[in-house]
Amino acid sequence: MALPDFGNEVPKVSAATATKYVREMVELETVTSQTREAALRKLARDYGLTVSQLTHLYKARAKTCDVSLFARVKAAYLDRCAKMAARLLHTIEIEEAGGGNADDEDLVDRLIAIRSEALAKSAALNAGREVR
Repeated sequence: MALPDFGNEVPKVSAATATKYVREMVELETVTSQTREAALRKLARDYGLTVSQLTHLYKARAKTCDVSLFARVKAAYLDRCAKMAARLLHTIEIEEAGGGNADDEDLVDRLIAIRSEALAKSAALNAGREVR
């Protein structure tokens, strides 16, 4: 017996993409949180998701993914990317202040572009969520 199709799930590919986003966020957060469980709790707290949702996606158990969950995970991923870019940009600026070179300036320019792109995509996702 097949489950009913409610029409609010994104394709299987998007569930796999959400899994990829969650795994990357957990990997980055584990560096500061020390454990995967602590990283999952922190991500859930920071982005209004539940630990079970993140765990389900992290372990790739999700065959489908609700549209709103996918949008929240993608927004969280883009926010994490923007924060990481800002942190790297700050580090490069500190190094540059100590005697930078042309390579540092190129890195700064590329990192600013990446950060602004991540922020723009995140803002577009958030604007789309507010319209509904």
